[in-house]
Amino acid sequence: MKGVMKNVMKSVMKNVMKSVMKNVRKVVILCFVFGLLLIPAASLAAGEPRVIGGRPAGMCGISVAATDPWSAANNQAANAWNKGILCGVYFEDRYLLKELSCKALVFSACTKQGVFSASCMQFGSGVYSELKSGIAYARKFGKSFSAGVQLDYYRFSISEDYGSKNILNCELGLMFRPGKQVWIGFHCINPVPVKLSETSGESLPTLIQLGLAYYFTEDLMLSAEIEKDPASKACARIGGECRFAKILSARAGFATGPFRFSIGAGILMKRFSIDIASEYSQALGFSPAVSIQYEFRK
Repeated sequence: MKGVMKNVMKSVMKNVMKSVMKNVRKVVILCFVFGLLLIPAASLAAGEPRVIGGRPAGMCGISVAATDPWSAANNQAANAWNKGILCGVYFEDRYLLKELSCKALVFSACTKQGVFSASCMQFGSGVYSELKSGIAYARKFGKSFSAGVQLDYYRFSISEDYGSKNILNCELGLMFRPGKQVWIGFHCINPVPVKLSETSGESLPTLIQLGLAYYFTEDLMLSAEIEKDPASKACARIGGECRFAKILSARAGFATGPFRFSIGAGILMKRFSIDIASEYSQALGFSPAVSIQYEFRK
């Protein structure tokens, strides 16, 4: 009888501990996510604009003055200089945490009337997640200037008990090319202050970005970028890219606020290209990323 009771008690305690640990894990993740939302220095606030694409990731997020398939999401004006029909997929494992992973898709098509594009980004999983989708239009004006605009749809979800929030906003971009070697880009995300919550008064963060890229040759580029939002100090980025034999690329960059650096590489195979990168933060660790791009036609 004692043996039976002992086995029953062990089984009960095992199930109780399993349930407790499961709930503790949920609580820990929930607290962690809310902590990220409340600490601007973590650069992961709700609705925080995120640069996507393996090439920008290899240069610590430099994207405003860059022209590549991911310009459709990172600076729509730069997308006006792309040609043909392009698409790409992107995945980032932020700080090696599934709860902070980022997945994205992008598609753009160049026409006589301009460049039309669509993008979709999903961040987080489980307790907290964000979905951002956008449709954009970009066009060149003359040989040295372009502009772009994007309409954004956001969906924020916090667990099943907290529900979700749907918000619309937009993005604006400008690109200026004063010479063959110099590109200057400007990008503004969420220019309209839209509230995330009526009770807290928190709004979608407005972000202003200004970037400069200088091409020493077709295969060697150095870029600098600065971004600012009303709630935190300005963040500066410096990065560069070097191509070898027209098919291989090496990239590196660093950023402030907080300090972090990244390295990356890319390979081009006719219409198909792959870019890999990893950012490193001394406080939070590595953030590996990869993207695949395909060009349907010129």
